[in-house]
Amino acid sequence: MPFNMLGLASNFAILLEAQRLIGRVVKPVSEENVDRVDQKVLQASGIELRQEFIQCEKYKIRTVFAGNPADQPLVLIHGHSMSSTLFYRNFADLVDMGYYVIGMDLLGWGRSERPLYTGRTSEDSILFYLESFDDWRRKLQLENFSIISHSIGAYLAYEFARTHPGVVTRLMLITPAAIERKLAFYRGIYFTLTPQMVGRRFGLLGYLLFELKFPGEGPYTQNGLKDLTWQLNCRPTPSGDIAIKNLIEFESWNKPVVKRPLLDHLERLDMPVHIVAADMDTLTPAPVVERLYKALEETGTNCTYDMAVESDHCPFLEVPDQFRRITAQYFVRE
Repeated sequence: MPFNMLGLASNFAILLEAQRLIGRVVKPVSEENVDRVDQKVLQASGIELRQEFIQCEKYKIRTVFAGNPADQPLVLIHGHSMSSTLFYRNFADLVDMGYYVIGMDLLGWGRSERPLYTGRTSEDSILFYLESFDDWRRKLQLENFSIISHSIGAYLAYEFARTHPGVVTRLMLITPAAIERKLAFYRGIYFTLTPQMVGRRFGLLGYLLFELKFPGEGPYTQNGLKDLTWQLNCRPTPSGDIAIKNLIEFESWNKPVVKRPLLDHLERLDMPVHIVAADMDTLTPAPVVERLYKALEETGTNCTYDMAVESDHCPFLEVPDQFRRITAQYFVRE
């Protein structure tokens, strides 16, 4: 019996490795392909963009610039499994509002460096991002700037604004993640068995799962964005995805929770905060986002709230015209 089990395990391992090799041929992943599809998406922005890999104290952070450097800086912070490229539909609008727009790829995500993540606690995870972000903004000599942030990027942007008073002049949180302790079971699985882990390890099988689960709507498939998402998520080294994984835990096999939700450590912020929910959001439902708005307002923070209509989790990508109108209420400069 033990020999039969050993034979089955051996055959499974061979089969898994064979399909991985086939996957590399069918859907090759390389830095050259990442650059090619990334540039294709960025060219659809309709505005001149400049890309640079900023060498910070320890790591290189990929950064996209748009507009006049003499204008007020506005930093864009993306969400889980994304990069600054996903704001490609918004660069031109934000420049027209009078900003020097700077999109950065968080450490361990997008095209920034992917150092091996070795932390163990939620505090380790937050420091992994905030220390590298602070190094990056100091390298660019950003002493006062506005932030537009999304999902887990919004969670981190709040943490940065809270711990660096006087630096952030205006803050927008779009469908922020990790608001409350409660977490849907399937989201716990998503953050534990991450798309990046599946893409790196499962080859052709991973790509078939990606095809099955990736949104089929136009905004997510146009201009090569789908291909870019696959390429980015297959970059080597367990990094940003593992750091986010440490922000959750399973209290039991079917009960994932957020270790350090926003609602548990809200403080009064010293800048205007604009919170944007989406009425069709399946990841961060609008009532949960509204709860955050009301709780933050109770701290004495100057806070406003808007709802993107007929949009899921990424209104800046799905309904860019509507997102422009929402943003223009607070970000247009005289």
